[in-house]
This record gives sequence, structure tokens and C-alpha cells, in this order.
Amino acid sequence: MGEFIGLTIAGVALGAIYAISASGLVVTYTTSGVFNFAQGAIGMFVAFVYWQLRIDMHWSGPAAVVMSLLVIAPAIGLLLQWGLIRRLNVNDRGLTLVVTVAVMVAFMGLAFAIWPQDVGHSIPLLFGPDHHFSVGGNLVSYEEVLSIVLAAVTAVGLRLLFFSTRVGTAMRGVVDDRDLIGLNGGSPQTLSALSWMIGASLGGLAGVLTASTFSLDVINLTLLVLNSFAAAMLGRLRNLPLTFVGAMIIGLADAYVTGYLQLSGWLAHLRPVLPTLFLFVVLLVLPAVRLRAGVAPVSKAVAVPSALGSLRNGAVLVGAALVAAATMHGIALTDATAGVALGIGALSIVLLSGYGGQISLAQYAFFGLGAFVFAKVGTGSVPGLLVAAAVGGAVGVVVALPALRLRGLELALSTLAFGQLAYYMFFLQPQVMGHADLAVPRLHLPGVDLEHDGTYLVFLTVVFALLSAGVLAIRRGRFGQIVIATKDSQAACASLGLNPRLAKLALFATATATATFGGALFGSAQRIVNGDQFQYVASLFILLIVYIWGVSTPGAALAGGLSLSMAPLLAVHLPTRLQALTYFLTGFGALLLVSHPEGLIPAVTGWVRGRLRAPAPARPARAPVAAVTARSAAEAA
Repeated sequence: MGEFIGLTIAGVALGAIYAISASGLVVTYTTSGVFNFAQGAIGMFVAFVYWQLRIDMHWSGPAAVVMSLLVIAPAIGLLLQWGLIRRLNVNDRGLTLVVTVAVMVAFMGLAFAIWPQDVGHSIPLLFGPDHHFSVGGNLVSYEEVLSIVLAAVTAVGLRLLFFSTRVGTAMRGVVDDRDLIGLNGGSPQTLSALSWMIGASLGGLAGVLTASTFSLDVINLTLLVLNSFAAAMLGRLRNLPLTFVGAMIIGLADAYVTGYLQLSGWLAHLRPVLPTLFLFVVLLVLPAVRLRAGVAPVSKAVAVPSALGSLRNGAVLVGAALVAAATMHGIALTDATAGVALGIGALSIVLLSGYGGQISLAQYAFFGLGAFVFAKVGTGSVPGLLVAAAVGGAVGVVVALPALRLRGLELALSTLAFGQLAYYMFFLQPQVMGHADLAVPRLHLPGVDLEHDGTYLVFLTVVFALLSAGVLAIRRGRFGQIVIATKDSQAACASLGLNPRLAKLALFATATATATFGGALFGSAQRIVNGDQFQYVASLFILLIVYIWGVSTPGAALAGGLSLSMAPLLAVHLPTRLQALTYFLTGFGALLLVSHPEGLIPAVTGWVRGRLRAPAPARPARAPVAAVTARSAAEAA
């Protein structure tokens, strides 16, 4: 009984931290309609600010808390809402999600640059290691009690704010009808800014509590708070009491599994995926979002090249690959080859997100699956490559079946959960990849020697050019038109007799087959892979980079793959504090997406075409017919 009490208190304390962070998500979403993927990164950054003030600058604990949580954190929330969020079209779920992912990456880059991770950082316990008391024979620290008390204060405070104050009532009203709030003298933007300030402060509080309990690490602290997503989704991002219930369930499950189960073998990685399993169940069990007609996001149309134009562009690309293969060598050539393979896999993002408007955060799981299957089913043969693509298509159908009832944010989170489950429960298993190396054979073609990286680079470029032409052919064909129509309005497609679910299923199968095909070629390019290369977080990065380059154009897939593979090579030549420049620049691609949602490549090509297009000769202005008639009558008189 004593052990049960101790584990329960520890679970409630951990759940309290998740509840505080999830409450910040709910507050921001209910007033702006934007799901803040950067909530954990904000908490991480504020925790480092707290360390800077208290440890490095020797501020007192209360002063550091006030400055970091009541000044810095609200300023971050205000800056984000004023600079980014208010300029977003909330109907474009993909863009809003990607922008907040970019903010997350930017904060990670800032933290890496300001606080290099080769120097240890730790936050001492707020009350010290000797401040604890006994309950049922178990030592309970003041830190755990503080987390529980702060969670309770947060719950009561938000309840009073939303239901007992005029400002809180107006904040809830913003969700129902922003225009009506404006007509009644309220300011939706001001209310949204206030909610983002509160949300950032709650995220910072969760970050400080987590850092003092666990460790102060940029990546771990950012990702640990992602567990609060599951709690927020139980409340459907609206209901705070259900959000707190979800947080407590996750915290208690973590404590009981750790205390009572001796996990080994296949279940050794069960603990970190408990919140993911909870999220998956919540998304699939709770009532789905009903199919409804909404305001379709208006974005600038991207020109689709003709069949001849796409082949001509592919020929130019192959020519560039020939030059690169002749001039590059060593690690640069190897990374470029891997980048083109990643670009082939990233064509799945163009199909799924650019054309279908569906956000998948599990693409690296499919990359890893392709590499694993190709390594196991053959000795580098073409049939083995086709088997990897077929397996990917089948798995994509299985993943899409429960996701057919989901769209937008729910679909993105369900695929993120799948990617995390695949990483911990599949790729990290010793019999699959684990942390060891898995040998992947180089692809063999009759009469062609692909052992040299230069030759393989040219071959992969040819494959990319052909697949790009195929992707563009899909976009021009009937299936592509159905996919685009489904992206604009599922309700309208259903009313016209089309089957949106069948179109989504076919799109998922095609996209995942493309992803595993590219993953097999990536593994063949690397020759040796391991589970750490297919972490679920990498799916966020490649989605973000492809969006920045232009998610509706195949060229963005190639640019995204090369960016991911070549960036580490460039970073090692920079000073230590500037090696996070790639994080920083990638994150600040959000600024580009706000002003140019179509992406960098379409924006630049459109500008160039506009500059090269000769201006039409000016025509003399014609007088209105009535004026000509009146003038003629006057002259006759």
C-alpha cells in the first residue's frame, strides 16, 4: 500500500506538469484556432532563461521566477501573436501547423546558439534536496507538492477567468464568432494576444518545473512536453476539466508502469510511448469531427508544367547531376547522393500535403521501413525495391483506415503518434535496427555499375526526374483533380457523388509507397543505417523544409532532401555557437510562409517570370460612350 501511495503522488505530480502545459495549449487554441506545436519549445527556452538569471547571473529564486514567467514568457507570446499568428489564415490547417513547427525549430536554434550543449546546465531544486516529508513511508518532495498545487491553482484560475470575468467571456466568444465580438466593441486581436501571453507563461512554468525535476536539455525538454498534446486532445482543445483528467491519466500510467512492471525485451521502450498510445486511442475513440463545408483557404495557384516541360526540366536536372558527380568528392558527394534519395521520398509530401492537403508527420517512419525491407528481402535487386514500395503502400492503407475519419490537426497528431510508436517499438528493437548498424546493399542494375557514389547520384537524379514527371502527371489527371477538390471541400465532393474517403485512401497508399521507395534508395545510398536515423522528430523537419521551398512543387522535395543532408556538412565549418544556424534559419522560414504561403521556389519563379515578361503596350484611354455622344451633339449644334 505504501508503494502505491508513493507512485500515485509521483504520477499526480508528473500529470500536474502536463496539465499546466496542456492548459496553455487549450487557452491559445480556443481564442486563435491555432494549435501551438511550439509550446514545448517555449517552455524549454523560458527554463533556460530562468537558469541564466538564477545560476549564471546569481538572481534570487523569486526574482528569476517573476522575470522569466511574468515578463519574458508573456513577451514571447505577445511577439508570436503580433508577428505571426494574427497574419495566418486559420482555415489553412497545414500552414498554421507548419508555422508553429517552424517557431519550435527557431527556439531550439536560439537555445543551441545562446547556451551551447557542450557545457552542462542544471537547475537546482526550488526547495533543495532535503525538503521533503513522509506519507505512508514514502518520501514526498516539496517539488512534487508544488507541481500539484500550481496545477490546481492554474485550473481554478482559468475557470474563474473564463466564466467569472468579462474578459474571459469575451475570450470564449472569440471562438464562436470573431466578427460579432468586434461589432460589440471587443478586439479579437487583443483577446488573442492576451491568450497567447497566458499560454506562453503556462508553457514556461511547465518547462521550469520539468527542468528542475528531470534535466535541462534543449531537445529532451522540448519533446518531453509534447506528451501534453494527448491531454489537450482528450478535452478536444476546449474542455479544461477533461484536459486535466487526461494529464493525470498519463502521469499515473507513467508512474505505475515504472513502479510495477519490469520492462524488458520488446516492451523495454513502452514507457516513452504511453502518452502516444493514449493520444492514439483518444483520436480514434472520441467522436470524429463531422464533415462540414467551411471556408476553403485561398492560396496562390502554382503553375503546373506540361508533360514536355516536366521532362525538359528533368533533363536539365540530370545535366546538373552530371556536373556535380564530376566535381564533388568525399563526404560531400555522399551527402548529396543521400539528399537526392531523401528528395525522392519527400515527393510523398508533395502528393499528400501539397495536393491532398493532408498533413502526415510519420514520413521518416516510412523511410526507415523502406530501408529495412530492402535490406531484408533481397541483395539489392530491382524486385526488392518494388517489394519495399508495395509494403509501404500496404502499410499506408492500414494507417489511413483509422485516419479516414480524421482531418487536419487530428490527422497530423495521429500520424505523429504512429511515427513515435514506429521509432520506439520497431526501429529501436535489436532484431530490427536498434542502435546498431543495419547493412543495406547498393542497388544492382544489369550493365550499370552503381557502386561509385557519383554514378549513383546521377542514377538517383534520373529516378527523381521520372517520378517528378509522374507526380505532375497525377496532378494534371482526373485523380489529381479529385484530390484537389477533396482538399478544398469534402462536403462539396460528397454532394457531387465523389467518394472523398476512397480518394484519401488511394492518396495515402500512393504517397507511402513513394516514401518507402525513397527510403529504400536512401538506405542503399548510405549502405549502413540504424534506428537513430529515423527518429519521429525528423518528420517534422522534412515537412517544414518542403513547405518552405514550396509544398505544391516537386522541386521542393529535392531542395528539402538536399537541405537536410547537406546542412550538417556546412555546420561543422562554423564556430560552435553558430552551428545551430541551420535550426535558426529553418525556423525563421515561418516568416517567408506568412507572406508567401506558396513557398520559396514558386515565389522566386513567379517573380522572375514577371520581370522577364515584356510589359504590354499602353492603350489610349477610351472616353465613355455617353461622353462621346454628348460631345458629338455639342459639335453638331
